[in-house]
Amino acid sequence: MTAFDALHAAPADVRAAALGLLDAVSAPLTERQLATALRQGGLGVLEARRVARSLRKVDVIAVSRR
Repeated sequence: MTAFDALHAAPADVRAAALGLLDAVSAPLTERQLATALRQGGLGVLEARRVARSLRKVDVIAVSRR
C-alpha cells in the first residue's frame, strides 16, 4: 500500500489532520524565515538578507545543511 492509498483509506478526521500537517510543513518559507535559516548555516546578517531577498519569488520549503 502506498502512502497515497493509506491516506485515501484513512478515516476523514485522520485524513484532514494529515493534510493539514502536510500543508503546514510544505508552506513556503517567508523571507525572514529563509534569512534566519541561512544565518544558522553560517552566512552573515547582510549576506543572508541579500540571498533571502533574491530568492523571495522562489517557493523554498526547506533549507538543510550538507
